[in-house]
Amino acid sequence: MTNPNAFTFGTQERSDNYWARVTTPEYQTEKRAKQDALEAEQRRMIAAHQEQQRAQAIMTHAGPALVDMIRKYDAQGRPAVTAQVERDFTEALPGATPDEFRTALEHLKASGIVYELTSSTQGFMGERTTHLYVLGDG
Repeated sequence: MTNPNAFTFGTQERSDNYWARVTTPEYQTEKRAKQDALEAEQRRMIAAHQEQQRAQAIMTHAGPALVDMIRKYDAQGRPAVTAQVERDFTEALPGATPDEFRTALEHLKASGIVYELTSSTQGFMGERTTHLYVLGDG
């Protein structure tokens, strides 16, 4: 003879314990914290990906323009003063900001394409100017 309660034995106890555990404030708080952490990590990954794409766009468009501007000064036999190159950059590229210039310059310096050298002479009120140089043929 088959026991009819064999497949239902203990289901009521497990069910009651599950709902009692799930509905506790501690469980809900822990569940919300895990969900918030997951969402924060997703936002961080999206932001990192967008920053990577932005850096790539800067290097694709602004980087070569900046290198050409520095080479233009070199061809004229004049030093490429960073402040003047920044003004040229913001005038030549519509919508470009000084922050984008700095970002492009930092990426070029990190890539080893451009070198920024602080001059040894002091300018107005002890200010030191910096000059930009393109390294190699890159």
